[in-house]
Amino acid sequence: MTPRSRAPRRSRPRIQTAAVSRPSDPVPAGPADPSRWHWLFPLAGALITVAVFWPALGHQFLDWDDSINLVDNPEFRGLGWRNLRWMFTTTLAGHWIPVTWISFGADYQLWGMNPSGYHLTNVLLHAAAAVAFYFVALRLLRTTTGAGDGVLRLGALAAALFFAIHPLRVESVAWATERRDVLSGLWFLLTVLTYLEAAATAGARRRWWLAGSVACYALAAMSKAIVMTLPALLVILDFYPLRRLPTRWREWMAPAARSVWAEKMPYVGLAIATGFIASYAVRSHGDMIASLPLANRVAVAFYGFAFYVWKTFIPILISPLYQLPSRLDPLDGPMLASAAGVIGLTGALVWLRRGWPAGLAVWISYGVLVAPVSGIIQSGPQIVAARYSYLSCLGLALLVGGAVILLARRAAAQRPSRRWTLAGIAVIGGGYVGLGILSWQQTWIWRDPETLWAYTVSVEPGSPLAHGNLGLVYLNQGRLPEAEREIRAALQLAPEWEVAQQDLGVVLVRQDRFAEAGEARAQLGYLLLKHGKYDAAVDLFQKEVGVRPGDAAARNNLGAALLLRGDVEPAIEQFEQALHLDPGHEKARRNLAAARQHR
Repeated sequence: MTPRSRAPRRSRPRIQTAAVSRPSDPVPAGPADPSRWHWLFPLAGALITVAVFWPALGHQFLDWDDSINLVDNPEFRGLGWRNLRWMFTTTLAGHWIPVTWISFGADYQLWGMNPSGYHLTNVLLHAAAAVAFYFVALRLLRTTTGAGDGVLRLGALAAALFFAIHPLRVESVAWATERRDVLSGLWFLLTVLTYLEAAATAGARRRWWLAGSVACYALAAMSKAIVMTLPALLVILDFYPLRRLPTRWREWMAPAARSVWAEKMPYVGLAIATGFIASYAVRSHGDMIASLPLANRVAVAFYGFAFYVWKTFIPILISPLYQLPSRLDPLDGPMLASAAGVIGLTGALVWLRRGWPAGLAVWISYGVLVAPVSGIIQSGPQIVAARYSYLSCLGLALLVGGAVILLARRAAAQRPSRRWTLAGIAVIGGGYVGLGILSWQQTWIWRDPETLWAYTVSVEPGSPLAHGNLGLVYLNQGRLPEAEREIRAALQLAPEWEVAQQDLGVVLVRQDRFAEAGEARAQLGYLLLKHGKYDAAVDLFQKEVGVRPGDAAARNNLGAALLLRGDVEPAIEQFEQALHLDPGHEKARRNLAAARQHR
């Protein structure tokens, strides 16, 4: 009887142990525990994100692309057939973003042209992206750390908040035009999330998850083409941390690996199509392409790779515009330091890859995601832009989440004193409070055009575009002395900037300084002629003659523009009238002789 009576006592613990999984064991990436309280973590992340960016709801539309895309653009206003046809065919401002345009059309249906509604949509989309990233981080950190459930969710929340409330996100959220960032970012994260679900399942469910992932990727690509390198990111995830692909290249074509490569084909096809369409859209707006020597483009790329990393960890004095210098030397100190830093960090992570593979995986994914906007193909006036960090720095946020998990596990294992525990919580919590405060303050910078450009001038005083745009704001407000100050500062930095020359002429005319305005118009006309813009120069000088018909110099300038355009007889007429007004005008006399030779 004794052996039989003891057997049940031994069996019960075994049954209980087998039925309860140990939280500390590594678990494959899969669905999270559906218990309701677990939703408090992502819900908290979303609410904190909305709170940080709440000031954006009181912002205006800006004179920087908002006017082109929204204020002066009637085409997006509605979701009728005519609107949708335009949305799927336009390359306005060098972008093909039909899904983004549809979201703007829906905004118009809801809010009309009230900017608060557009900003609210941006904030909500960004909060949704934070929630999606929480679940991505949850799966990836579970696979890489094997942490217990509570600590794991804390780390995922830390990663999501580091991404969501970082000051580098403000440009994408607080600027209405950059809807394409937050919308493409949300679809991007949903693409990765559904891909991770597919990797954790099999059979028909796996195929459905993959189909959903490809569909999300298509929507991301139609929101902004910056997601074109996503297939490469999925391959990186297959190497680490999913380990679905072998690290030895000789085994990459093994039967088990071939199916992993094959499932990337739909993504690759979409990425190639996105690249072609994006290239066409940018080239259809040729003024957006900056022609730089190869050495300069490589230097800009290295500078950008370094910039987003150090700004992630030192997020102060973030400018809305980092203008590409008119004269860029790839051997300048910042360029060389950036290149050395990128090369050195790459070498260090390669050396540490066996003991810390996550570091190299994050660094490679960072390079993959920032590559489309790295400057290798320079587009736009910026050398770097805060909005370009929206996707590329997701991996850095994962590292922060992993660090929080590591600290929490060590604290639990070593049982430190209450004082040290509270100190650690205070330091980490203070860091997040600091990020939130910096982002709150940065959000106010985007309130209106004057605030935006005044701040940009204060942090980037060498930007002619910032000075010129601030001058135009003052001009529109009737603050003429301040407008003249800023426009002249812009021309001092960029003497051949035609738009600033024209704005200066307007400022001078409004102050009844007609002689100076004439000189400014003449200078602008000479710039137009120098760049071969003969029609614009003729139009400008005709207006000048209309204002000052008795000025021999104005007649001579118009004649010169007409002659360069090939209108010989009208040019001769203007030179003759100039000499009639001033028989001693030597330039008109020489120009008349040259024009008669072209008869």
